[in-house]
Order: sequence, then structure tokens, then C-alpha cells
Amino acid sequence: MVMESRQKNWGSKLNCVESISCPKCNGTGLGEQALHTTISGKNISELEEMYISRLLDFLKNADIKKSPLLEDLITKLSCMVEVGLHHLSLSRPLPTLSGGEIQRLFLASYILAEMDSVIFVFDEPTIGLHEIEKVNLIRIIKRLIDAGNTVVCVEHDESFIREADYIIDMGPEAGIYGGFKIYEGGYKEFLKCSESKTAPYLTNQATFDGLNKTGFKIKSAYRPVSEKKLHIKNANTHNLKNIFVDIPLGVMTGVAGVSGSGKSSLISNTLVPKLKEILKTKCVMEEDKEIKTDIELQGIDNIKKCYIIDQRPIGRSKTSCPATYTGIFDKIRVLYAESDAAKSAGYSAGMFSRNSEGGCPACKGYGVIHYHMGLGNFIDIKCENCKGTGYLPEAMEICLDGRNIQDILEMSVEEACGFFKEKNESIYTMLNVLRRVGMGYIKLGQETPTISGGESQRIKLAKELAKGKVGKQCLYIFDEPTTGLSFHDTERLMALMDELVDMGNSVIITEHDSYILSNCDYIIELGRGGGDEGGNVIACGTPAELKNNSESIIGRYLK
Repeated sequence: MVMESRQKNWGSKLNCVESISCPKCNGTGLGEQALHTTISGKNISELEEMYISRLLDFLKNADIKKSPLLEDLITKLSCMVEVGLHHLSLSRPLPTLSGGEIQRLFLASYILAEMDSVIFVFDEPTIGLHEIEKVNLIRIIKRLIDAGNTVVCVEHDESFIREADYIIDMGPEAGIYGGFKIYEGGYKEFLKCSESKTAPYLTNQATFDGLNKTGFKIKSAYRPVSEKKLHIKNANTHNLKNIFVDIPLGVMTGVAGVSGSGKSSLISNTLVPKLKEILKTKCVMEEDKEIKTDIELQGIDNIKKCYIIDQRPIGRSKTSCPATYTGIFDKIRVLYAESDAAKSAGYSAGMFSRNSEGGCPACKGYGVIHYHMGLGNFIDIKCENCKGTGYLPEAMEICLDGRNIQDILEMSVEEACGFFKEKNESIYTMLNVLRRVGMGYIKLGQETPTISGGESQRIKLAKELAKGKVGKQCLYIFDEPTTGLSFHDTERLMALMDELVDMGNSVIITEHDSYILSNCDYIIELGRGGGDEGGNVIACGTPAELKNNSESIIGRYLK
């Protein structure tokens, strides 16, 4: 897009540059000839802004002479629709696509190339997909196999596991408690594997944490919907069709719909900005660019505080890690500073911080040194002075029960729970909540860039729960919280969210997982399709009501 910039003076100390769309091309970046060249009344900029499904229909019906080029375009667009990308436009910037969307875009290109004898490896390709879209994706992947290729999928999804020809199950737990091959073979024999944490859920016989359970517990009684609701009026963000939506409070509400149906538009881009505007500091969320919305929102007086638990990355600095983000590292440094050895040496808590007096001066606490190799290229070499720890040797000499500060950062949450249980109650409480949300396997010092969106979301939830100040009339908003979770961890997370509601709070979950939606008290479903075909509320009610609602798409997949 061609942009025209102009400088604004905001006083003598501040100069800001404001970007505006070029008035001549209206931000398209195209010349007059290109803008005035049309196909059935539409120029190329208008075509690339259309949803892919709409563009496909347009080209099929446009008054254009049939040609190999047109047939090639229709074939490629059809394939993109097949893999669940119908709700995107051709002009959509790649950085704005989710990981699942990028995988499916690559999948479409490989299908079109008609390759054979190739090994394809997919990492959770069902992320962000509706149950009905998963069926299409499995069918397309089977086409790759039928063409003579091999497909390896790292997946938690039930439908993918059931359709697999060969299964490798790793475990038994995560992190330092995993890394073993539990099973290798066909699906039928896999169901009999008693050591697996996954197989029992597929046979509806699950036992863990000392409790006997039968698969996922699906609720049959729902919390009653009261008169207390959030009333959203005239929501028209993106593809929303000026809809009116009532979100009940005091219950767990699921927001469902196919990809591009308007779920994120309604919650993340409409409700959340309005809540932030009204509640201000009482709306707890990661800082983001300001989004303006002109909807009318009623019922806000029934909410005392709001927590947005999304999948945006945690941590701002290079040395940020789960221990620093959750605040327990400050307490750990104090423990070291209070040890007899530290007191004798006159060390403060700052000696055990890589960003303070304890940081290695050679690498500035990073553990690596950046060398410029020329032409804008850099190489990272482990710092020889601190051996990659980022700490001074003096800091590394102080130990708690034989563990120095770097040893603590290398601990998993599970291991650290046992280490700190008798040493500090607040540290243990935080670690225990992290374990309960399924994060027992991550290391305390794991670099935040290596933490996925789903993991970041669960760490944020744990941080709020561990404060021990969860009151009543709070609203918690989750965006696909089951991303990357096994059946086992999904059920544990579900139990935590139920606890929040039982305490007198409200929970809103944007989700595709049929088990999570089946355990909601109320579901709002958008659709029917994605893009222009979405943006409407097609069904709402309890899971039982949606199962019997012919207008509902998710209803047929609820448990």
C-alpha cells in the first residue's frame, strides 16, 4: 500500500509522523490505468480484497473468456477453500495469519503441485479449525497419501488420532517426566495401551491424579441463566451484520462458529475494546494498539473486574522467562540473599539478577555474545566468562540445598514445586497453579520467545489465579485456551475454569473443542459460514438445546 507521510509537531520536545492513505490511489498503490481496468466491473484491487470464497464464485460466473489461466486460478482458489481458507482475502498480509492458517496455505500449494514420494510433517494443523473443517482437512491429507506421499502429524485432536494409520504415543508425562515412547502401532491396539494418557479418553476410561474417571466428564445439568447479561447492540466490526448479542453472566459461555464466522470480531475486536474503554484499569490485559468501537454495551455494572487471557506473547526483555513474568523470581532472589553464605559475603538480592549487579559484564547477562559478521549478519557465541549462564562466578557460588541460581532456572515447574514447598509458601502456590493449568513441564528460566501462544495464555491464567484474590463478579475471557493441550490437560483446565464460575464469576470462551463447548452452560454460535457468509448469530442456548437445533452446525458435534 502506498502511504503518504506528514510530520506533526506536538510541542517543542516531540515530533510524530502520521501515516495517511494516498489520496490519489486511495491506498491501493495502483496507477490510474490499473484502477480503470476492470473485469465485470471490478478492478484488481477490489478482486484481491474479496474473500477467497467470493472471489471463486465471481470468477466462475464472470463474463470472461475461458482460458488456461482462468482455469488455473479457479483450481487454486478451490483448493484454498477446501483447506479452510475461504474466509481470507488474497491481499491479507502473511504476518497476520495464524500458525494453522499458514500450514494450510502451504498444504494447498503442495496439493496443487501434485507431488509424490514426499514426507510432509504437520504440527497441529487443526488449530483454529471447526469440527466440520477438520473433516475436510483429513480428507485432503488422505489425498496426499493416496498420491504416494507420507504424512506425519503431531496432533492432540481426537478425529485425527482415530483416522491415523499408525500411532506413536510419547510420555508418560511432559518435560523431564516425558521423552519415552509409550506406544507404537495401529489404532485398535493403541486403545488397549494401559500406560498411555491418551488412549483411555478414546475408550472413555480415564484414570489419573488418583481419581477414577470415565473419559471426559460431560455435564448434564447447566447453571441457570439469570437476568444479569451483557447486552451488545449494533456490532458491525469486520463481517458482523449489526447484530445484537446477549452474553449471560454468572455462567460459562462458549462462542462457537466456523473459521471466519465472526467469533474474534465479536469478542476480541468488539467486546474487549469496549470493556477496556469503560473499565480502564479494571480491565487486565496485555497492552495492545487501541481499537475503537462504536457499539452500545449494557450490563457493565454487573462486572467489577475483567481479565483478558489471550495468546499474545509474555515478557518484554531478552532475559524474560516464566519465573520473571509470574513474579516468583524476585522472591527466589531474596531467598538466596537471606542465605548464610550470601549474608557473610554481603550480597544483596541484586547479586542474583542478570540485569543487575550479578550479571556477567562481558555478555551483559545474556549468556551469549553477538558478533557482527558483516553485511548485517550476526552470530551468537556462548560467553566464555560465564559459561553461558549470564551470571558472575560469585553469584553461582551461593547455593540453596546444593542448587545455585542457574540450577533453579533449569528446573521444571514440577521439580520446583517439590523444591520450594517447604521454603516459601507464595512461590509454591504460584508453581502449584502453573502445574494445575498443565504447565508443569516448562522450565522456570525458559526464554519467552520459545513459549507458544497457548502456553502464554495458561501462564497468564495461573498468574491471576495464584494471587489468591479471586473475588466475585469478575469476567474472564479466553481465546481458544485448549490450543496445544492433551486430553488430560484439557480436563484439568476445564476444572479450573469451572472453579472460577463457582466462585461467582463469569467466563467467556472462544473455542472449537467439542468437549469444552459441551461443558459450557450456554453457547453463542456464529455463522453460518465464514467471511461474508458469517457475521450472524445462528443459534444460542445450552449444549443440549443446540444439539436439537437444526440451525446449529456445532450442535451435531457436541458430546
